Amino acid sequence: MKNSIRASLEFDFRGERFSPCVTVDLDTLMIRQDHLDRLYDMLATSIGLDVYRYEYDVMIMEEITFSEPTGIACEFTCDGKFNFDGFLATWKRQKIIKSVQPIAEKHLNISEISKHKDIQEALIECYQAGQKNPS
Repeated sequence: MKNSIRASLEFDFRGERFSPCVTVDLDTLMIRQDHLDRLYDMLATSIGLDVYRYEYDVMIMEEITFSEPTGIACEFTCDGKFNFDGFLATWKRQKIIKSVQPIAEKHLNISEISKHKDIQEALIECYQAGQKNPS
């Protein structure tokens, strides 16, 4: 399932109301090993602002509100806040589980590794150890 979230904010500048919003594809963001640090830039771009405009300076003083999460982002969105670090940890763990599931099927004849928590944890640890020490 796709993981995404809508980021938005509102601010006023010289009597004009601005309401930028973007839908962030969290899977793409994770694959690029990016973070939400560039979110203000994305919001600015969505309404045609660049970082050198006064409107941008006013915009970054506002807090971003998060809504409409999909996938596992739903678990980490509450009252307009998004727990990115919690999402990131869960997203990485799910990616590892996807990688080790075929190994469990091939060598251990386990079709659903989530039903075997001890084996799942052992395979996750092996995966992580291999990432730290690839040689």
